[in-house]
Amino acid sequence: MRRTTTPTRCIAPDRIFLDTCTFQALCDCGGFIFGEDELPERNDYAPGACPQVLNRPDAAEILVSLKNIFLFDDRAHFDWIVSRQSLAEIDAAGNHARSVYARDVIDHSSICLTENPPPETAAATAKIISGPAFGFISDKDRQLLVNAAACGCDTFLTIEKRLPRSADAVLRKVPLLIATPERLWTLLCPHLKGL
Repeated sequence: MRRTTTPTRCIAPDRIFLDTCTFQALCDCGGFIFGEDELPERNDYAPGACPQVLNRPDAAEILVSLKNIFLFDDRAHFDWIVSRQSLAEIDAAGNHARSVYARDVIDHSSICLTENPPPETAAATAKIISGPAFGFISDKDRQLLVNAAACGCDTFLTIEKRLPRSADAVLRKVPLLIATPERLWTLLCPHLKGL
């Protein structure tokens, strides 16, 4: 991501890391996000089969923002990264469709990383995140941030509520924007004219 004078503005990210919950929302609600399906609702699903994201009061905002980000991506061509750690979490949930989809995205991630390897600074950024300066972030979240930094990601996309509260503190120390779909879409939207 190319930063301007304030840490909250961006032009457009180059490489976006998808955390596990965001990936699950993409997989479970992909017909809406990537296609022509109507916005899904909780009552569209059998009991116990409802995607987690739909249990949230902000589900519509999350899904509409994800849809808009991927429409923007049709022209911007971001690199999308899912880590092996996320794959392990997805596999542990026992949802075969998600596991297959995750492997497809990991294949895409591998191609992106092969064609455009992380910059030399990626390892140093990952080391900073794994160090004591980031002790305020949970071990699980910190490991995902380390994975994102090691892959050269400039944006970490999450639908979680806790980690984005640390976004400004992280961005002051390393060039990794932690953003919810709504926040990332708010940052991208002004740049639509340039595409």
